[in-house]
Amino acid sequence: MNIEAIRTFLELSRLGNFSRVAEKMNITQSTASARIKVLEDHLSCRLFQRSPGAVTLTREGRQFYRYAASLLQMWQQGSQEIRQSVAYAGSVGVGVHMTMWRQFMPEWLVWMRRNHPDLTTHVEADYSERLTEYVREGFLDIAITHMPRALPGLEVEEFSCDRLVLVSSTPRDFADCKNSDYLHVDWSYGYREEHFEKLPELQAPPFNIGYGEIALAYLLVEDGFAYLPFSTVEDKLATNKLHMVQGAPELSRPAYLVKSRDPVHPERTNAAIEGLRAITRVAG
Repeated sequence: MNIEAIRTFLELSRLGNFSRVAEKMNITQSTASARIKVLEDHLSCRLFQRSPGAVTLTREGRQFYRYAASLLQMWQQGSQEIRQSVAYAGSVGVGVHMTMWRQFMPEWLVWMRRNHPDLTTHVEADYSERLTEYVREGFLDIAITHMPRALPGLEVEEFSCDRLVLVSSTPRDFADCKNSDYLHVDWSYGYREEHFEKLPELQAPPFNIGYGEIALAYLLVEDGFAYLPFSTVEDKLATNKLHMVQGAPELSRPAYLVKSRDPVHPERTNAAIEGLRAITRVAG
């Protein structure tokens, strides 16, 4: 399949206008239109609904979009790996959950540089579902994430467990904690169950936040308290910018390692895992 047709499809999906696509890709409108027609003929369906004011994806176009995006990513990764093959022995791709990369990713890159200078590294930070798909599609070799999807051909094993502690912008005891000052960070499905079981008194907070760093930033400028990973707030506790809530229960959030059951280059995958485990042991 023509990769330029895929690229044109993605640009038209984003811009919604043939003239803007032509300008962005430095081609004529007729060329852009012809590329889309090639795709539509190949797939035997209409990918776009055309109107005088805009071009929008049809139902079939929306279905095809994620496959087109993956195809382009795979093409780009493959092209880059081929170009790098002259200077390096190969590459390894690692994905990490958006909320976890600070825990070990900078140190892992240093470890790989020192222990496997013959390999290039590719890193993606995303959420669980996308990272699992990337491993299944071969775009990544491994991923460290929360709540991975169980997909055929993948192995999932527990990798680590975050220690979640209740921290406050001002010193306080758990008995004095009120819903009105609580920032509930929605860490994951398993976390929700443990939170409900251990903290029945904190089930109606004014804030529900899906990203821990937002809660952390809030606590540094406004009074409140929230459950955050100890590794994230350790330095803030040491300098009294935040305080442990006395008497509060600790919660947990496991992380999982996802890899292919039959990796194309097992030696590279094993090298990446060895580095991640080495960094985790040091951090622990």
